[in-house]
Amino acid sequence: MVQRPVDTFPRQIDRGEQGLGIFEKNAVEAQKRAQRKDFEGALVAIDRAAAEARKVLYLRARLLASLGRDAEALDELVRLDRGSVAVDFLELRASLENRLDRVDDAIATLDRAVEAAKTPEIFLARRGDLHRVRGDFDAAVADFDAALAYRPADGELHRLRGELVRAHPGDDSLARLKAVRAVVPDGSRAAVHLDFARANALHELGHYKEAAGALLQANSGMRALFPYDICTRLTLVEAAMSGFADVSPEKMPDAGTTDFAPIFVTGMPRSGTTLIEQILSAHPDVAGAGETGLFSSAVQQIVGSPEAPPPGGLRLAPAKLTSVGQRYRDAMRDRAAGAPRVTDKSLQTLLVAGPALVAMPRAHIVVVRRDPRATALSLFRQVFRDGKQLFSYDLSDIHAYQGMQDRLIRFWAERLPERFHVVDYEDFVTAPDRAIRDLLDRVDLTFHPACLAPEENVRPVRTLSSVAVRKPINTSALNGWKAYADFLELAPSAA
Repeated sequence: MVQRPVDTFPRQIDRGEQGLGIFEKNAVEAQKRAQRKDFEGALVAIDRAAAEARKVLYLRARLLASLGRDAEALDELVRLDRGSVAVDFLELRASLENRLDRVDDAIATLDRAVEAAKTPEIFLARRGDLHRVRGDFDAAVADFDAALAYRPADGELHRLRGELVRAHPGDDSLARLKAVRAVVPDGSRAAVHLDFARANALHELGHYKEAAGALLQANSGMRALFPYDICTRLTLVEAAMSGFADVSPEKMPDAGTTDFAPIFVTGMPRSGTTLIEQILSAHPDVAGAGETGLFSSAVQQIVGSPEAPPPGGLRLAPAKLTSVGQRYRDAMRDRAAGAPRVTDKSLQTLLVAGPALVAMPRAHIVVVRRDPRATALSLFRQVFRDGKQLFSYDLSDIHAYQGMQDRLIRFWAERLPERFHVVDYEDFVTAPDRAIRDLLDRVDLTFHPACLAPEENVRPVRTLSSVAVRKPINTSALNGWKAYADFLELAPSAA
């Protein structure tokens, strides 16, 4: 669900400055009353001062959150939380707990927000999404239904519910979606989400030709809402290949000094990266961190961005790459949760694969490939977070993006012969025992039987595959693209 940004600082700062004056006035009054032995009056005044101090400390927590210092901000809120607090306080606390992957805590905070809010639908929707992340799909559906009672024309809620409750012959799924679609404006966000929901229902019912038409309409609407030029990606890929062409362990053998050993899982969106991370993080020695984006961020902060290099070019000296590895290690330590190893499923890691393996001599990168037709269809059927994977709303752009991804894989495979592993999704669903044992061996992990049952891995899963990976490994998604073979003619054939 879309999160409301923390954007009320002017109002909060005004309150804080005013509150500081009230705090000082009451503190002085409390001191004077205490000197006169008016202890009851002094206590009343000091309680008023404390209330104003709480407002200033709440503003401090919001500022910490805006700086990305989430753990500090949450600690401040926990100290301030006295049970009876404003809804915006609970909203910020739940948001921070969610960002820190404390999903159960976030759900508990949202329980309080639902009870306190006059219009609880936004908190019901967010709580439903977190239940989905935790794998409690019945609770998620119950929350989505409750939110829909307040917002019956909310297209996104209908779509999210439809991803958890399959349409069946004879039910009213299509009729319900059609009725809601008739009352929302064409071209609106609600209409686009409803078009995706209708396409999903048609797919579930086996009406693939109609589903394809609905997908074209839905993706066209999304592209209108979020225009995108695929040349943006081409520029970035070419800049990365040019900027990092000379980065390899052989050319910079003295760069990495940290023994931190993350396992990066990357590839095309919808290629099976979530399944691979679930397999790896099921190992008792591995913690799954999900998509952090922290390594790419560290590269840009210390080395520079290949797309907009600093004056004098990228700072690719071994010492700089060492610093990148150390910064990333420090940022990831809390996410490792005490485990010796940690996975990072950031999909953009492929752009900086060379710096990653140079900066951390014990790191591994696992690139997941999947039949491009299956990947294309899966991409075209999904709605991503605003601003993410914008290429996916056009089949020709998906095709072009896949071609650029293949170029990146070949580019790094030539330069990173070790610790750069390319695996095929199909191997893991058709012969999981062999593929999983081979993967564990390649990334320096001993075999553990828990890796053969990733559906029992209870870690939160935030990706669009959160439903699929809660099921045992199976081949159900292997050939689904064939029902859309004619429709996918713009997608590349299997390699």
